[in-house]
Amino acid sequence: MDVPVPFFLVRHSQGNVVIDGGNPLAVARDARGYWGPVADEWEVRMSEEQHCAIQLKRLGVGPDSVRYVVQTHLHVDHTGALGHFPSATVVVHARELDAARVAEPPVASAYFREDYERSNLQWQLVDGEHDLYGDGSIRLLETPGHSAGHMSVLLQLQGTGAVLLTGDASDNAAEWEGKRPPRGLFSPEQAMRSLEALRRVARDTGALIVFGHDPRDWAQHRHAPDSYS
Repeated sequence: MDVPVPFFLVRHSQGNVVIDGGNPLAVARDARGYWGPVADEWEVRMSEEQHCAIQLKRLGVGPDSVRYVVQTHLHVDHTGALGHFPSATVVVHARELDAARVAEPPVASAYFREDYERSNLQWQLVDGEHDLYGDGSIRLLETPGHSAGHMSVLLQLQGTGAVLLTGDASDNAAEWEGKRPPRGLFSPEQAMRSLEALRRVARDTGALIVFGHDPRDWAQHRHAPDSYS
């Protein structure tokens, strides 16, 4: 099965926000050369033109216009934006960065230290729910389980209304509907509690839901240069 590795651009009057970054650029060039044996676990189908920074450049979004890079978590397929937006502050849950830095096998294979241990990264560590701009437009929700400090994102758009980016707290519709358990790589129990919390958020807000890695769901949504407003 082919699965998407999505990332998102949110335009905001106080500065653009990139949520995750997909795979790193080096993976498009030589996945095994960059990731080593981890690349043997799946086949990477990615061109350089599909990298986060290159796609944003085609949209007219310059690197210096990105104020924040929000990381739902720091697994290897979500860190493609790191190092490409020099003016940005990287927002991640404090537990996630701690877990990435001390991870041991087999958990360590989900993280790649060269992605996040960069001297030019400016970090903002959060704990608990966080309203990024203080206006309710981008809310970061604590949803641990898939990883130690996983966060999902609830957007409030003027036209579309609420949009819930589950991240890997719910990879696909089967997990969301209870047909398959969520991938609780860090804690299955926490992953289930986080999924239940997200279901409540969706019910309360009537949000459009975007799952983490669901090809059928992804095909139904708008993709750049189309957008939600």
